[in-house]
Amino acid sequence: MHRPPRPGLRVTALLVAAASFVPCLARAQGSVTATPPPDAKALVDTPKDKDLPAITGTLDGTTAGASIGGLWASGNAKLVAASVNGVYETRWRNNGIGASLLGNYGQSAAAGQAVQVTTENVQGRVRYDRFVVDELAFFVINTARIDRFQGLDLRYNLDPGAKYLFIPQAARALWGEFGYDLQYDVRRDADRTVVTSPGQTELLAKTLSSHAVRAFVGHKRRFNDEVTLALGLEYLQNVSESTRYRVNLDALFAAKVGAGLAIGLGFGARYDHSPLPGKEDLDTSTTLSLVYAFSDVSDR
Repeated sequence: MHRPPRPGLRVTALLVAAASFVPCLARAQGSVTATPPPDAKALVDTPKDKDLPAITGTLDGTTAGASIGGLWASGNAKLVAASVNGVYETRWRNNGIGASLLGNYGQSAAAGQAVQVTTENVQGRVRYDRFVVDELAFFVINTARIDRFQGLDLRYNLDPGAKYLFIPQAARALWGEFGYDLQYDVRRDADRTVVTSPGQTELLAKTLSSHAVRAFVGHKRRFNDEVTLALGLEYLQNVSESTRYRVNLDALFAAKVGAGLAIGLGFGARYDHSPLPGKEDLDTSTTLSLVYAFSDVSDR
């Protein structure tokens, strides 16, 4: 004969079940609050030493690039123009060496007229840096420039100074330079004779030396693996004549198209407040060229 359970036994069973369930619930709740889920772990935990990126200490490596561009036209107007540019930079330990070459050439003529050279300049530069620390270096730069239409057979510049990297990174670099500039000009004979007054001419000296203070700001930015920007602004102030100063600006925007090649849009400006008589004080150049670049420098 089946008997219904007594009320006392029923209550006792409920209490035993509750006693065994509460600790299980507490353990389950504890597991949720004590250990965050995998996606939230990075937001909750503090980074450990082993998770931090290693500091390489220097930006050792080599960077090289070369570009070429040109334009040819025929018919009612004849035009031939070409531009070449090459850059090489390498750093090992506390030493850095850089070299660059820039050349522009152009000739043109209207219909029925003889072709004439309209642009002709070549500039080469060699540089050595000695780094005291990653951010600070002392350097010396040697630059030689030939520019037919500035009236220069040769312009030589010697620039020692100091360089400080405000952002010492390969992918995003910002630096400033300050130093001394020695300039030595060898003028073209065809541009030495100037008219001083009606019927009067003067023959300028074949050579001219000047001393100046040099300041430079440079910026390189790699927006991503395909797009880069390089900017440079240079100011040279003569120490003996306040009215003699020069400003140089260079910019290059490059976008990769594949196989190490990129399309480059470049702009250069050369301002001379005291050029040779009869010469313009500002020369500019805008180029669209095909660039090949190589670099094994780490992004850090």
